[in-house]
Amino acid sequence: MEDVDWLRSMLSNEREVRPPRSKKSEQRFLERNCVKLYDNNRIVAYAEMHRVGSHVEISTVLVDHEYRNKGFGKRLIKQVMGEINHHKILCCTKNPAMAKVLHSLGFKKTKWPGIWTNFILCINIIRRFISMLIRFDFARIWQQGKGIHRYSLFEIKR
Repeated sequence: MEDVDWLRSMLSNEREVRPPRSKKSEQRFLERNCVKLYDNNRIVAYAEMHRVGSHVEISTVLVDHEYRNKGFGKRLIKQVMGEINHHKILCCTKNPAMAKVLHSLGFKKTKWPGIWTNFILCINIIRRFISMLIRFDFARIWQQGKGIHRYSLFEIKR
């Protein structure tokens, strides 16, 4: 399966992450600020990196179902961290397995990343919500909204 098809399939099935876009748009995501892990020339894990003020956020972390609980998530986050040259890295999750990986790599739970950073994170949430509304993706809105209180923000300073 081609990388873009894998990414669109994973985004369609995983309702906790951003909605999929067109093949052309997803191809652009695959060519820029992201990290991919392969097994036998097949993509099995993916994560995006976004600037948030003077920091970088790791987002849209995906690991193929067949490769979960085998260390690929940790390898992926380590590789992402190696490619980021900023003082502070952020990651938001409500997934206990991802929280465990982040803790093991030195991330600490935080409540307040700063005014400007918090403002940008809120704008990103609003943009995602509008995107889901435009797509009539109410199942995704429900899935993400019902557990919003369980999200935790993690950061690591270097």
